[in-house]
Amino acid sequence: AFLHSATMVKAGIYLLARLSPVLGGTPEWRWGLTGLGLATMLTGAAMALPQRDLKKVLAYSTVSVLGILTLLLGIGTELAIKSMVVFLVAHALYKASLFMVAGNLDHETGTRELDRLGGLRRLMPWTAAAGLLAGLSKAGAPPMFGFIGKELLYKTKLDLETIAGWLIVAAVLANVLLVASALLTGVKPFIGRLKSTPR
Repeated sequence: AFLHSATMVKAGIYLLARLSPVLGGTPEWRWGLTGLGLATMLTGAAMALPQRDLKKVLAYSTVSVLGILTLLLGIGTELAIKSMVVFLVAHALYKASLFMVAGNLDHETGTRELDRLGGLRRLMPWTAAAGLLAGLSKAGAPPMFGFIGKELLYKTKLDLETIAGWLIVAAVLANVLLVASALLTGVKPFIGRLKSTPR
């Protein structure tokens, strides 16, 4: 879970961060990464919600976060780079936990389909608690580490002069979708009435 959420998928972000001191500051770098990051952030968040497989929801929301990290590298200010590092660590922590929750659910119930999961908080209290805490961090609820990452993200965008308004609107829209996906993965399987599962 940690390998997938923190290391493997972030190799491209690491490469962009390593190239940033050399290529950062040029208009092509700034507008290219900002534009691609913005498009990826919104597309990944929008594609996460219709998914019914728990791991697909997590995967598409990860794509959205990779867009956010790319966007921050494109902005390239000192605050943007610091925000990128904090958000990268926060994402690695909560996403690894959510992948472990998904694995626990799949192992114990025999399914990852969100429509077939519900009411598991009494049967799996530790997994429910982990899912709730990781989901709250993913949603950016205080005092979680994810809250700090999202606050820095908004502060970075507010510090820009020319396109701050558009970036804030896009970030809020993506965040609404990511909060919904956090509730789907960290809370929904454990609330409501208990549903019949293969195991």
